[in-house]
Order: sequence, then structure tokens, then C-alpha cells
Amino acid sequence: MTVTPRTEAEWEQWKPIFTKLYMDQNQPLPKVMKIMEEDHGVKASTKMYKNKVKDWGLSKYLKAEQAQQIINSAGDPDGDSSLSGGQDDTLKKRAQKSLKRKRAREKAQTQASSVTPDLCDEPESYAHDHLVSPTSAGPQNPTFPGMWTRPESPKGAPPSEAAEKYLFNLRIWTHDAFMSGQWDSKSSSRHHSGRKASRTWASDLTAGTNLFKKGHGDLAWKYWRMAAASFENPDLFKTWYYETPIRLLFEMGRLVHDGHAPLASQMLKYTKLWAEKFLDRNDSRRALYSVFGQLDPSELRGLYDRAAKSLYNGFASRIEKKHPLLYEIRLNRALDLLWYDSCADLSEWVPSIKEVDESCGPNNPYSVYFLLLEAYRLVAQDSYEMAEDVGQQVINRLDAMKDENTADPWRVGLAYRRLGRIQRAKKRYHDARISFNKALRLVRSGENRNSGSIQIEICQDQEQMSKELNDLEDAALWSDMLKELEKQVADQEEVDRMRLENEPVKDPFGVRNGVRDRVFETMQVYNPFMSPDYRFKDNAKRAKLDTESRSPSPGSPPVIDSLSRTNSLSASLS
Repeated sequence: MTVTPRTEAEWEQWKPIFTKLYMDQNQPLPKVMKIMEEDHGVKASTKMYKNKVKDWGLSKYLKAEQAQQIINSAGDPDGDSSLSGGQDDTLKKRAQKSLKRKRAREKAQTQASSVTPDLCDEPESYAHDHLVSPTSAGPQNPTFPGMWTRPESPKGAPPSEAAEKYLFNLRIWTHDAFMSGQWDSKSSSRHHSGRKASRTWASDLTAGTNLFKKGHGDLAWKYWRMAAASFENPDLFKTWYYETPIRLLFEMGRLVHDGHAPLASQMLKYTKLWAEKFLDRNDSRRALYSVFGQLDPSELRGLYDRAAKSLYNGFASRIEKKHPLLYEIRLNRALDLLWYDSCADLSEWVPSIKEVDESCGPNNPYSVYFLLLEAYRLVAQDSYEMAEDVGQQVINRLDAMKDENTADPWRVGLAYRRLGRIQRAKKRYHDARISFNKALRLVRSGENRNSGSIQIEICQDQEQMSKELNDLEDAALWSDMLKELEKQVADQEEVDRMRLENEPVKDPFGVRNGVRDRVFETMQVYNPFMSPDYRFKDNAKRAKLDTESRSPSPGSPPVIDSLSRTNSLSASLS
């Protein structure tokens, strides 16, 4: 039988036992809670225990001076200590932990977002068309680094002439877009329509890359050919949406980063051919996209860094300093850079929450996105209590803006999933399960076409953690949900496959795009999985290859897991 203390007198009855476990034995709170429930029949929530820890003044963390003194004394064989050996070791561990927290706080003040590995595998689906700046009062701000300064131009090896031309044309494109009013809110519906084609292109490109990694080479090439066939679409990159040029560069760079430089080289050339075929000579977009065909795949990574800063500087000199669009761009660049390097220094991209609130209002969605990124960083640095404080700020802000509907549930859901991953990696299972549950609820609330595959990944994580924690009820629940989701995704993929079989796709490697057959032959050499007579128009052979690609090889992951992830990247070339 368990009881939950309600009054102060009831809590005081259990205070000595709790203090011994929590302070004297230095047990972590989750373990103390488990002992209190199993051995003493006391059941209370984490929040209730934390409130009592605060009321009783049971802080495990010493002041820096005290901690350093304890460490110094422990290293002195003549040091006077009235504590027993076990207590002395416990105190030393507390001192070490306190100093570690101090260093983490100091690092947080100078480096806004130095993130460790295990970030999400994909960039998020970027940018709402409607940028809102609510001004109603909201919760108090946490303490974060000071004001952000504009990125400086990077220093490195002399860039190529094509790279310099790209940067110059990017600035011309930025200026033309501003002068023609392309970023006005009234243009959002036009942007949304124009972005669909480029999003589909990027989704096919990324799906192919993911399948290639999992050994489904033939199916990967089907998606890559679909991406190449998109260059027959005259609307592919015609949108003036502010993310399109930089996202196109990012997607090409990702191909190179994943080891597909020959494929990236062909996509760069197709971009040039598309621009010259479908855009007017006086259109600045033609000049910008034509340069892609002159770029070397090896320079894309460095060029991205320069282009990101150039794009921001171009915007910052044309729109108001407090325009929400500037924070959108900074958030997107931070996420892109983290995909390239999970330990990237984001101090020049991530602003303080105070700055965001001053610019966008206290109840703005960007504060939520940046706070969740900060929570991830703190967990990665083992600053768990600080991360909890930031997480509470997120909850408060989401509650405050609930009726205003300004935060994008999809983006918040992906951010919680990312947070859950790092918490699980750090074996913070209780926190991870909460984060994953929040993520699941949020990604299910919209109509995003990737929702099914994202839900599958979350359920897989939840099922595995439940088994590790011997929570049989939750393990069974997640297993049932996983089976149902996998069936839904498999059914939808079968529908998509049948649609592809009935809709012949033009061979993008033919002469219609001005590309000779020898290019296709080169691609075949690069593709070790494709049979010499394989052609996209051969529907019977495509069906056969699809079937073979769906058949798992010995030791390969479950087929549904591989295929369900093909859509998990919404490959957001915006």
C-alpha cells in the first residue's frame, strides 16, 4: 500500500529518510523516489519532491569556493576531515559536480549553442509563411547570453570564381526580391504554391539517400531519378521564397557530405540547364541558378557557410532590425549547420531569448524554438537541472500563447523529439519518455504527410525504453501502436507505388534536358546496384526492383522501418 503525503506534518515524517537517501548517500532523485515508493510506501510526483527539496534547503550543489576547497583538501594527505571515508567520497563527488556545473554555466554564457552528437538526422520543415509578432505579456525570461552580433565574413582558402559569382548573384536576387515586394505577407499564398515543386524534389533526393544508406540501392535510384525528372517542371525553383537559394545549396552539399559527389555534380548541371531553359535572361534567378552548374561539389560545404552569412547580411540591411524574418533565417541556419556538424559553434546564429522577446514580443514562437534548442544543448552538457528550468519556460510560453495559435505544432514536435533523443542517449529515460510523448501529440495534430513515419520512430524509441525500464504495460501499448502505424504507412506506400507504376516518368537523363546518353552511362557506373538494362520507363522491371528492395537481406533492419523513413525527411528545400 502506498500513501501520498499531503500536509506538512506528513512530509516531515518522511524528511529524515529522504534526506539520508538524497543528501547523505547522494542518490539521484528518480532513484530516491523509487526507493521511497517500494521500501516505504511513499508515492509522490517529481514536482512534489522538488518542491520539498527547495523548501527543506537540500541543495546538492556547493558554492564554487566551497567545492574547490573540498577538492583541494581531498588531495592533501594531511588535510583535516571529520567525515568518514564514505561520507568524504560523497562530499568530494558533490564538489566535483558543483564545479562541473559552474564550468557549464560559464561556457553557456560565452557559447550559446555548442551541441554534441545525436542530433536529429534531418533538417526540419522550415518556415511558416505567416510570420507573427504577438505583443501580449508572457512569462519571465531565463538568463541567456547577451545580444547577438552579425556574423563576420569567414576566413579561409581563396574561393573559386564560380563561388564568388554565386555570392554576388545571391545578393542581386535578395535585392530584387526586396524591391519587388516579394516578402510581403500578402505574397505568402504565392510562395506556398511555388515551394511545392522544390519541396517534392528535395524529398525525393533525400529519400534516395536514406534508402541507399540502408542498402536499398535500386529503390534509392528510383527516387533519385524522380528528383532528376523534376527538372522538367518549369516551376521548380521559380518561387521568390527567401529560403530557396540557400536550401538548394544545402541539399546539394548534403549529397556530397553523404558520399554522392558524382550525383551532386549532375544535379548542379541540371540546375543550370533548368534555369537557362525556363527563366528569362533578365531574371536575376536565372543568373543565380545558372552558376550552380559551374560549382565544384568539393566547395559546396565552405560556400554554404559564406552564403548563409551573406544571405543574412543582405536581409539585415533591407528589413527592420526586429523583423521576425531575421530570427527565422537564423534558426534555419543553426539547424542546417548542426546537420553538418553536431558540435558546431552557433554563438553567432543563436540569439538570447531576451533579444527575441524584445524584437518579436513575449509570446512569440521563435522563443519556443530557440528555448528547445537551448534545452538540448544543456542536456548534452549534463546540465540537467538547468535544462529542466528551460523546459519549464517552454511550457509556460506554450500555455501563454495557446489561444493565439502562433507556434507551429510540427516544429515544436520535432524539437521535442530531438530533445528526447539526447535525453535517452544520456539515459535520462524519465525525461526522454515525457519529451517523446509531447512530440507524438504534437506531430499527430497536423496534416503533415511525414507524420506517420515520425510517429513510428517515436513509438520505436518508447517501446525500447519501456522494455529497458521493465514497464510491461507501456511496452505492450507502444508495440500495438507501432504495428498499427507500420500497417498504415505500408498501405500508403503501396498506394504510392501503384501510382508511380501507372504514371510513367520522363527519363531525365535523355536528350530532352540537353544531356547526352553518356551522362546516364556515367551514372550507371556510379550506381553499383543498377542493372545495365534498367530504365525508368520499364514499369515491369521497376515493379520487380521495388519488390526486391522491400525484401530484407540477412541482418538488415525491418523493411517497414527502412521504407517508412523515406518520407521522414520532408527535405525542406523551401
